[in-house]
Amino acid sequence: MKRILLALTLAACSWLPVAQAEVQVEDAWVREAPPGARMLAAYLTVNNSGAEDLVLVEVQSPAFSHIMLHKSEVVDGVARMVHLDEIVIPAQGSVQLQPGGMHLMMPAPEARPSAGDRVPLVLIFADGNRLEVQADVRKKP
Repeated sequence: MKRILLALTLAACSWLPVAQAEVQVEDAWVREAPPGARMLAAYLTVNNSGAEDLVLVEVQSPAFSHIMLHKSEVVDGVARMVHLDEIVIPAQGSVQLQPGGMHLMMPAPEARPSAGDRVPLVLIFADGNRLEVQADVRKKP
């Protein structure tokens, strides 16, 4: 019986697209927010050692109602955030999501994470591949 359940589980998992070995994430972290904060931000570096560009189109987490791709920019001396539909990770390159640049905006957390917690993130690419990562919650650096 255990073998049948294991076989069924493995078969079910094989139907899910998974991220290619060329994609790696480093230093994924979420900034701990003060009590009452309704918005958190996450940062990470996505490395693409493959021969083709990758396009990040969505990020999901059970800890948040939704996650948005954003970019901070200053226009005419005024700082603002711009929603991004996608982030291209160039072939043989990387993209760093960091404070003051591209980042993940995460409104309405299910529960406010504290420093030392981990937040699960699923990166979804335009080709259907997915990559699961754990982001450490840190105090403001």
